[in-house]
Amino acid sequence: MEEKTKKILMLAGAIVVAIAIVFVGVMTVQVKGSKIVKNTSVDGVNLGGMTKEEAKKELGAKYKLKDMKCSYDGKTWNLTPEQIDLSYDPNKTVENAFQVNRSAGFFSNLKKTIASDFGRKNKVVPALNYDQAKLTAELEKMAKEIDRDKKDAYVDIKDEKITIVDEVSGQKLNLLGSEDIMKKNMEKAKFESKLVVDVVKADITKEDLKTINTKLGGYTTTFSTGQVSRSKNIEIAANSLNNVIIKPGETFSFNNTTGKRSKANGYKSAPVIENGEMKQDYGGGVCQVSSTLYNSVLYSGVDIVNVKNHTIPSHYVPKGRDATVADSGIDFLFKNSYKTPIVIKAYVSGGAIHTSIYGNDADKKNVDITTSLVGSSSAGSKKVNDPTLPVGTTKVDKNPRSSYSVLTYRIFKDEKGNVVKKEKVASSYYPKKEGVILVGTMQVQPKPQTPSKPSNDGGGSNSGGGSGSGGDSGASTPPSSEGGGESE
Repeated sequence: MEEKTKKILMLAGAIVVAIAIVFVGVMTVQVKGSKIVKNTSVDGVNLGGMTKEEAKKELGAKYKLKDMKCSYDGKTWNLTPEQIDLSYDPNKTVENAFQVNRSAGFFSNLKKTIASDFGRKNKVVPALNYDQAKLTAELEKMAKEIDRDKKDAYVDIKDEKITIVDEVSGQKLNLLGSEDIMKKNMEKAKFESKLVVDVVKADITKEDLKTINTKLGGYTTTFSTGQVSRSKNIEIAANSLNNVIIKPGETFSFNNTTGKRSKANGYKSAPVIENGEMKQDYGGGVCQVSSTLYNSVLYSGVDIVNVKNHTIPSHYVPKGRDATVADSGIDFLFKNSYKTPIVIKAYVSGGAIHTSIYGNDADKKNVDITTSLVGSSSAGSKKVNDPTLPVGTTKVDKNPRSSYSVLTYRIFKDEKGNVVKKEKVASSYYPKKEGVILVGTMQVQPKPQTPSKPSNDGGGSNSGGGSGSGGDSGASTPPSSEGGGESE
């Protein structure tokens, strides 16, 4: 009986082994065959059991590309395949499907084949292609709707009441980040992506300005609005100064803040000083803004780092209290020597420039500004022959200009008016300029006399026929002026 049982078991084992061998053989044939394993699909299109050529035809007939959907903050943008040249590679896609049970080792491939035959789903991602430049261009269009400039906190002043206005963060579409997410999603056959948007924080916050509560110093100068180009330059420069924050220990540069005085920056051609002479150039009038600001800074008590006077005294501020600037390198610099920030307020109203420095009331100073004329020298005039003027005629071509040496002091006083500190802030020198008188050298020939004609009125003889003399009378022409004062 035992011998019979052993034979039965051996037979059964042999049958199982034989079945297993046959099964493995069948599976191996599938692995090495020419058809895609069962239950394999591309975005819902079943390719299982098909040859590569059959699968390509099936995809061509049934597979449709979808729109790309991009979303941010509740808004969605659709990109059609045509907009970014989105397409799929049928050869690569079918090859990926074919390799589902062929890309690993024998036993792994066998395992995948068996699992597929028994119902496991194999989802193959289509091999997608797109034009990256066109995708970037479409994202840049979206950025125009998404991007928002940051807004710094600022000091608002109405009727001398100070209000600190909150900052507003900006936002900017992250092009590279958004493209990367879309690419990774397409590799997974996902056609919906959330755009990457970066928050752009404001540089100056309300917290930064919380200590600003009073005016430290201010100054106003006037100008003629009839000089249209000069007035425009003044307005541009003043606007560029308004709401500029200078942090503790920071040095302010007038040139860096207002920018190059050029046509590209909106500046007009107006009178400027060049080598002691008035000429036309872009930015004429800006020095009145720098000089007005200089006086506000003086009264605010902060440190003057660099200031230079004009070569010609200005008409809008006293001698010794002007600050010239030039694109060639002459700059007006001052440093916030306080422990809290200060802010410049500047605006134009009618024919006046108003500038002020605001800061913390703990830094408010009682300041007087005085100037002292320490030297002056008058200039004479030289005579220059002018062949275009008749002999005996003179004409003032340029008026002489005296020289001046001026010292500028800032005086700090206590609450009772007692001087606690006196400092020299500037030493100004305005060089003299020799005048020019034109002397005529042109010889004038007298006109020939014309004889008088006898009278034909029959009433007697002509008595006393007079003769006239031609030529100029020799009277001097009135002197001319050099024109307007310093405008740069």
